Amino acid sequence: MVNRLGKVDDGTSITDYDEEEIQRKFSITAGLAYAEWGRSKINFIDTPGYNIFMHETEGALLAADAALLLIHAVAGIEVQTEKSWGFCEKYSLPRALVINQMDRDRASFERTLEALQALRRSAVPVQLPIGEEKNFHGVIDLVRLKAYLYDSNGSGKAKEVEIPADLKDAASKAHEALVEMVAEGNDKLMEEFFEKGTLPEEQLVPGLRAAVCERRFTLWSLRPGCPTWAARIC
Repeated sequence: MVNRLGKVDDGTSITDYDEEEIQRKFSITAGLAYAEWGRSKINFIDTPGYNIFMHETEGALLAADAALLLIHAVAGIEVQTEKSWGFCEKYSLPRALVINQMDRDRASFERTLEALQALRRSAVPVQLPIGEEKNFHGVIDLVRLKAYLYDSNGSGKAKEVEIPADLKDAASKAHEALVEMVAEGNDKLMEEFFEKGTLPEEQLVPGLRAAVCERRFTLWSLRPGCPTWAARIC
């Protein structure tokens, strides 16, 4: 929706436009942004992640249909993460988790995964990382079983490629686990799964959506340093 990629650390993010937010490099009040996809308009409420401004976060959730929680790949689960999670439970919101800052030093996919699944046992990955820390340069889509490599210029854009050979086994196992969990909550999909051992994409995607909306489990994905939204919940 915009022609530039903003960065919180540079004070150029789309929703941190207040002078104090630009100077401090974090959100102070809730900000609104939107995107259009197909015939739908999606509103994003960017909320503060710092403890002293969490009242803004809870207030924004009253108007939200779902929540996207950003988890720092180095710091992991923090106090404000648990508070935000509690707000989501309070208002019965479907949610997705994004492990952010995957390209930072000491960022750990495995450590953050363990912490997330301790928070919610049914947190299910929809992506796997390609590379770690400064070598993090792409993700594997576990729904479509395709890999995406980021452009080296930091544009945030990615090109589709085949899954690297050394990650195919891990991707296959993670895909099977995702399919099995989607099928568990739907008798029709479970029958299909037992019969064929998997689910086609045209059944997996709507089944995945239904499972998240019903709050049967939580999706999470990965990204490098967050370019646009600074808060824990968008």
